[in-house]
Order: sequence, then structure tokens, then C-alpha cells
Amino acid sequence: MTPLALCYNDVNEAYHNMQTNKLEFCEREETRNGPALVYQAPVLISHAMPYRRVLFDPVRDANPFFHYMEAIWMLSGSENVDFLAQFAKQIQEYSDDGTTLNGAYGFRWRYHWDDQLDEIIHMLKKDPNNRRIVLTMWDPQFDLGSSSKDIPCNTHIYFRKVGEKLDMTVCNRSNDLVWGALGANVVHMSILQEYIANATDIPVGTYHQFTNNLHVYEGWEEKYSKTRSRFYQSRPALSRWNFSPSSLPDYEAQRFVDQGMDVDEPYTCRIIRSNAQFMLLAWLAHKDGDDHLALHHIDNIYDEDWQEACRLWITRRMK
Repeated sequence: MTPLALCYNDVNEAYHNMQTNKLEFCEREETRNGPALVYQAPVLISHAMPYRRVLFDPVRDANPFFHYMEAIWMLSGSENVDFLAQFAKQIQEYSDDGTTLNGAYGFRWRYHWDDQLDEIIHMLKKDPNNRRIVLTMWDPQFDLGSSSKDIPCNTHIYFRKVGEKLDMTVCNRSNDLVWGALGANVVHMSILQEYIANATDIPVGTYHQFTNNLHVYEGWEEKYSKTRSRFYQSRPALSRWNFSPSSLPDYEAQRFVDQGMDVDEPYTCRIIRSNAQFMLLAWLAHKDGDDHLALHHIDNIYDEDWQEACRLWITRRMK
């Protein structure tokens, strides 16, 4: 069967269309995690506007707190599971030792080998047209034949300057459309692209997701809204902070992941000061059962799309 190439403006358009049309390309198969609808050939999804990364589908009900915090966790280089487990307790099930995640992307970006992000930024600054820029997450010594609960699904990332913009292609061995490709992955990978692009003064280009085995697990075949969100189309001039080494220095990302709110030494970078700290306060208020206080903190989030997503997520739970 011929590989499938699909182009979309943002994640909401991609999610709605791919959920609507999946039966044309999928067949039901048994997988390690149960029955699933599986695309019968590799799939390439291209996002023309990767900064439109927040999925608003109310049926999918994506957790914006988890997705945003996971991106910060990755850029910090952490492998510790406790920070993420605050926002998605089930992630602890993927830890082999109860403390770390074997396939933590950020750790592999920054510490598993040398700091690959710093080297990639250096290479792009030196030669923006370099064709040898590969970010690696797959380590055969740790992953091939491993029995670990957490093996990287995303294996390699390519950066390429096309025209005047920086494109990024993520290679994925196996991905779930609902939870992975158009759930968590589209957030943290597009943020990585934005981070590298701003570090090298190259505008963000297209984000390509290549998946060798794309699937939708049983129970989620029809769980999507029949009406696609047009949040981004109605707000073409969206207020938001771009991810970059200056808006999120690695040392402040590490401190936030390790310490959370630090009243003795306030954060100075925009991402944490204007977004993450209010999201964390809102999450803690929600966990304490005070959703009205959570909404108060959400009103202070600077990025309009993340603010709206957090507000809708909390409001759905109040109802």
C-alpha cells in the first residue's frame, strides 16, 4: 500500500480530518495493547503552522497542563518521573524503577550522550544549510531487544533549512493517533522545533511527523467532536511567548522541574513567569478541589491558546 502524506494547518484540523477519514486507510489488528485500527502504510503528517499546537477537541479532552509541563520537562533534560506524575499519574506505570523513565526524550537530548541541542544550535549557526543535523533518541544498546516499559517511540529528528525557514522531521516507529501523534507529540516536538529555530534566528517552518505504524486503539475510534475547533482561525494575532533559550534557559527549566514554585528565588524567564507558574498554581488548586481559584490563576496565563485550553478543561470538570 502506498504511504500516506497529509498536510494541515494546525492540530485541530489534522485531528478532526484524520479521525473522520481513518476507516479509508485502516484495518483492525491485534496489538500488544489490544485491538486497534492500524494504517496499512507509513503516514506523513505535515503541520504548516506548528505553533498552533493546542488541541481543543472537547471529546478528546486533552490535558493542557500535562502537555505544557511535559515540554518544559523535556527541555530541562530530566528523566525523573515524579514531576510528570503530578499531572498524569498513569505515567508512573512506564517507569522500570519507580524513579526514572528509560526513554525520556529530554534526557537523551541533553545528557544520555553529549548535549545534542547545544551542538545542533552551534551547527545551524555555523552552517544553516547543513544536511547532517540529526537529533537521536534511539540507542540500540539500551533499546534494541530491551524489556523496558519505556522504549522511545520517536527515534530520530532531522532539521533542515528550506528557503528561509527551519523545517523539522520527526521519525516515529509506532504511534497512537489520539494520545501520541496528535496529542502529546505535536506539543512537545513543535516546541522543540520552535526552541531550536529561535536559538538560531531562523523562522519556524513546517513540522513533519513520519510514523511507520500509526494506529487508533479500540474505544477511541469515534471519540472526537463532529465540529472542528476554529479557535486559531478566529485569533490570527495570538498573544503568546515563543520558546527559546532566552525565554526558557535550561537552568530555570531544571529548577522549575526540581522545585516547582520557588518563592525565595522568583523565576525571571517568560515561559515560567508568565505561563508555567500560573498553570502549576491552577493545577494545585484544582487538585485541592478549588476550581474557582484554579480559574483565577488561569486568567493570568499569558498565552491565549493555553489559557483557553486550561479554562475549558477545568470548566468541563466543574460541570
